[in-house]
Amino acid sequence: MDAETKKRWMQSRVKHGAYINKGETPEHYTWRSMLARCRNKNSKDYEYYGAKGISVCKRWLSYENFILDMGNRPSADHSLDRINTKKGYMPSNCRWATRSEQQKNKSTTKFYSNGAFSGTLVECAKYIGISKELAHYRFKNWNTFERGETWRLLQNGL
Repeated sequence: MDAETKKRWMQSRVKHGAYINKGETPEHYTWRSMLARCRNKNSKDYEYYGAKGISVCKRWLSYENFILDMGNRPSADHSLDRINTKKGYMPSNCRWATRSEQQKNKSTTKFYSNGAFSGTLVECAKYIGISKELAHYRFKNWNTFERGETWRLLQNGL
């Protein structure tokens, strides 16, 4: 099949325009992956999503609606993130987020506070000017990041 025939063939089968320059757009790949992990029992990630009750709203079963609601991702550093990790994929619970933003949104991420500042271990280390490794060592051994300062581990979700 020559290039022009292949191009016409692709255009006739892909109405949403998510295949450009011989490849799939990042947004379409994200949408397709989201559906797979929530709906396809053969997906390697199904056990962490669909099997745990994480679903995709009916509106987003259509790629066109997903793009209308989410728009294109702002940069290559952004990926799809659920704001509340206990809820499914829907317009009110999703955003484009950076890796750093997503790491803070994990249920296993711990937050610390000294009353004046609250953040992750990395953010606290940066706040007081030490490495994350030193912050980890100090909190593990001293239960604080700084001698004479009271730091506490916050409950998840605060």
